[in-house]
Amino acid sequence: MSLKSIIPKTSKLCVIGGIFKSSFGVPTVARYDFTKNLTAGNRTNVAVSLGLAMNPSYLYFFHQINFSMSIDEGTFLQAIETGTVPELSIKDSTSRKNIFNQPVRLFRYFENAAIDSYHLNLNANTELIADFQAVLIQVADLVGVADIFAQVSLSVYEITEEEFIKSYKKEQHK
Repeated sequence: MSLKSIIPKTSKLCVIGGIFKSSFGVPTVARYDFTKNLTAGNRTNVAVSLGLAMNPSYLYFFHQINFSMSIDEGTFLQAIETGTVPELSIKDSTSRKNIFNQPVRLFRYFENAAIDSYHLNLNANTELIADFQAVLIQVADLVGVADIFAQVSLSVYEITEEEFIKSYKKEQHK
């Protein structure tokens, strides 16, 4: 079954995304630290807005994800600190609950990777946010690189067709 036969034609495609930044040595010495440990003024990697306000009467279909960084993928893989796995959490700003139940573990870059997941927003109007967690060491290719940027984007269909939403709700209650 093709995507077009699943998603109502009246659905709106939203391409959303966010950018995360880490500076070498901030806050962790000798690391690019994309974590929640930053001071309040520098918490650029926590609760980054993805640019989508979710309406409580709509159903959202997360179709694809893209993830990359401002460094080569091979360098990214070499720089991942031993014993850690970079993770991306997509959450609603009201409950801070992860949309995909668990964070997306980032073992490589993604381009148009299928995620095909529905989300029914039961909260009042809420914004979609993301948290990116990673610690990278400075490998040879990163010597002299002050800042690294990570980028995530998602293709999300906003479904407003009432009958489709009713069918989805009915299916979920089975």
